[in-house]
Amino acid sequence: MAVVLYHVPQALRNAAGLPRVVDVIFSNGYLGVDAFFVLSGFVISMSVASGAWNVGYLLRFVARRSVRLDPSYWAAIAIELSLGWVGVRFLGDQYPFPTVPDVFAHLAYLQGMLNVRQISDVFWTLCFEIQFYLLLVGLLVVSHVSAIRRIIPPRVLLAVVFSALVAVSLALRGGAIKGPNEGLALIRMYQFALGISAYLYATNKISVTTLSIVAGGIIAARIADHAFVETAVMLAAFVTCYAAIRSERFNHLLDVRPLQFLGRISYSLYLYHASIIGRASAVTMMLAKTVPNGMIPFLGLAAGLLGCVFFSYVMFRLVEAPTMRLSRRVKLA
Repeated sequence: MAVVLYHVPQALRNAAGLPRVVDVIFSNGYLGVDAFFVLSGFVISMSVASGAWNVGYLLRFVARRSVRLDPSYWAAIAIELSLGWVGVRFLGDQYPFPTVPDVFAHLAYLQGMLNVRQISDVFWTLCFEIQFYLLLVGLLVVSHVSAIRRIIPPRVLLAVVFSALVAVSLALRGGAIKGPNEGLALIRMYQFALGISAYLYATNKISVTTLSIVAGGIIAARIADHAFVETAVMLAAFVTCYAAIRSERFNHLLDVRPLQFLGRISYSLYLYHASIIGRASAVTMMLAKTVPNGMIPFLGLAAGLLGCVFFSYVMFRLVEAPTMRLSRRVKLA
């Protein structure tokens, strides 16, 4: 929801006359992404913890994630392009339509690596997610290949590789070094690793000493770069992940229908909100110029946010829920 608020255009926020403190919340909604990547590391660790970790497992994992994620993502691409055409045709928008190769790059989550303009502002995070998934499962598979296991224990290999990746990630994020490509998820690897460490510690797979070294190093590096708010958001996500496993009382706090509803549709909401809120804002601003009513911008803002949630729920029922059921048929074990 923080990211949804962030994508409400500033012009509409100003026209709606939002109080300064509320506008600050909207403006800083991008920080939800910093929590998102920590949560992702936690969730993916939990989902692969009991895997067989061989080549067959990797292929089944890729197939399962593809069935789960791709249809909703491809629908979001189609909807954004359709709304872009409507905007050009009826609202006078200057929509930069992608080329056919650009669309195919998006379908394969390669637009960031290929320096292709994102069709929607939120799609870049999905590219990072796919890279995270493949890297983690790929490393698990490689570390458990018998020929490699005889040379170096899997836990040692994983620890060394991830430590190196986190160190490079922090250097990239802090600007100490420059990466070869802005579409590489390596720049956010430290957040992903923080989520992994939350899962491992919560399930007693690493000691408090190991946790202190990993999490402490990440936090210290970000504080050294004066990323104080980002650090606070990451820590909040870390604590939430840990408490989700270790605290039954905490889980009861989250077990309320509005939060469960938003959690259930969160992938669809993330995919479609930018397209919906952007067009709702454009229509609202057009109405505000022709209808002499100061409430129009505020009502348009509220309608746009509610519209995002409603549309995402519809798409969840039509597209995401069926593919979730279908993906469960792909057995990992």
